[in-house]
Amino acid sequence: MYKWIMSILLGAACVVGLGVLFMQTAERQGQTKQEASAPALPDTPLNIQAAEASYKQSCISCHGNDLAGKIGPNLQKAGSKLSDQQLYTIIQNGRGGMPAFKNTLKDDEIINLAKWLAEKK
Repeated sequence: MYKWIMSILLGAACVVGLGVLFMQTAERQGQTKQEASAPALPDTPLNIQAAEASYKQSCISCHGNDLAGKIGPNLQKAGSKLSDQQLYTIIQNGRGGMPAFKNTLKDDEIINLAKWLAEKK
């Protein structure tokens, strides 16, 4: 009897584990599809002063004066891990604990900020 109960519990744990794994994989694929389907960023020149001003206004409280991170992650080498398009999507829509800025910043500010961060390698 004990072996049957343990077998059932073990089987249920496996099903739950596979369900969680499946959901995480589907979520990652959904993010990839969202990024892939997003239109390319406009080919506008980077305005470093405007990007730094946007950063100071909206990002510094979580990512720190020197991009080293505080509440939010370190962004000093963000461009070595993420493209400008990926950064744009994250800034616009938020991710994890980061809020979305699509209603706070203008689109050209988000684009400029994403391009500025993408150069940090």
